[in-house]
Amino acid sequence: MARLEVVSAPGPIAMTSDSARVVSDQQGAPVWGEPSAVLESPPTAKAGPADISKTPPLAKLQQRFYYPELDSIRFFLFLCVWGRHVLPMDLAPYSAHHVPMLLAKAITNMINALMGSLDVFFIISGFLITQLLLRERDLNGRVDLKAFYVRRALRIWPVYFFVIGLAILLPVFDGSPAVPWTYVLSYLFFAGNWVLALGHWPQAVILGPLWSVSFEEQFYLLWPLVVRRASRKIICGTAIGLLGVAALARLILLFEHATGQFMWFNSFVRVDSIACGILLALTFHRREPPRLGMPKRLALLLLGGSAWVVVSKFCGLFHAGPMVPSVMIGYPLMSLGGVAIFLSFFGAAGEGASFLENSGLIYLGNIAYGLYAYHLLGRQLSEYAFAVYHNHAHNYSRALPELCGLALTFLLAAASFKWLEAPFLRLKRRFKHVPSGVSKVNPKETSEIVPSILVPAD
Repeated sequence: MARLEVVSAPGPIAMTSDSARVVSDQQGAPVWGEPSAVLESPPTAKAGPADISKTPPLAKLQQRFYYPELDSIRFFLFLCVWGRHVLPMDLAPYSAHHVPMLLAKAITNMINALMGSLDVFFIISGFLITQLLLRERDLNGRVDLKAFYVRRALRIWPVYFFVIGLAILLPVFDGSPAVPWTYVLSYLFFAGNWVLALGHWPQAVILGPLWSVSFEEQFYLLWPLVVRRASRKIICGTAIGLLGVAALARLILLFEHATGQFMWFNSFVRVDSIACGILLALTFHRREPPRLGMPKRLALLLLGGSAWVVVSKFCGLFHAGPMVPSVMIGYPLMSLGGVAIFLSFFGAAGEGASFLENSGLIYLGNIAYGLYAYHLLGRQLSEYAFAVYHNHAHNYSRALPELCGLALTFLLAAASFKWLEAPFLRLKRRFKHVPSGVSKVNPKETSEIVPSILVPAD
């Protein structure tokens, strides 16, 4: 693993507390991620703990754009997704172990609350993509759309289409039903989330995680066309308009008696977290991350998690016929919880959370796209290996297969990053207009910033 050299500075997000971290770089960027920035000069003594430092000069835009903590948080978010998929939410196994019913309900409610982790991914995507596009426009006076789309394709497509290929070939080896071509075509054209919205879960379960990649690709396709020429005021108005679109879409679908599943995978319903990321990008454009202090950051983390628990407990977003108040409050509250969690990490490295700059943790964040894309495949492979030993009467006996599946997921993601993704990521550097990524590392052994665990940024 490449050794990460961190430039000492007061407050980046990479885990320095007060700002996006800009690290000077004369060489190529690594392969996967959206870095943080380092301040060249310390904040003034007059700045309060919650202040944002002054807007940096244009010269800083020519330095490396990197938020290390956003690499690290992607790994934690993956663990949340994995936990939501594998930890038992049925009360039976807890009852079998004589866990008090009240405690069992609290545990299952917290597990279900992990569904909000996807919203943080979407927030990070909206934030980083918007920041990079604005930064490119500031530096060059324009946005190179062709280069942007090529970078997105080189980062996302190799893993995405590889998983689709595996889903097509897997039935040949395990005898499972072939994946209908309607499903395959929907994913090939990045419309997989709409197939799930219509109530058709793909027979190849390993395709499931790709729905969020499809959703983000739709955002990547359209958003640069707005940022390319729009003023800051129009960009802000568009983001606020997206919040209105999401609310209106939910209201219309509720009156049409749409199911909770149709809304969960619906691009219009889920766009508010992307919009929140855009508004955060506008807030911190050419500014350093906020200096909040660890107590406030911990409070934000607790507040965000509590919002998710409330949504999980009272809103019933997955119910067949969700209620109007639950949906109209639940989705915005889940997004706001994601914003609180994002802010709890953003700029935390310089305020006592320096572990977020750890090279090992950043590496795990860099392979998070693969971890997410392969985690159901790893679980399925483990199922095959432990088929003889499964005891369906006791869910707790599944702990070993699930842990084995997690280990296989790490192996698959690491191998994919090294042999499948890295060649495309090295090629991707040729199309970059904004210096970004980890500084002073071997570009062959690291990665380039990604806005979300689902879909990397630029």
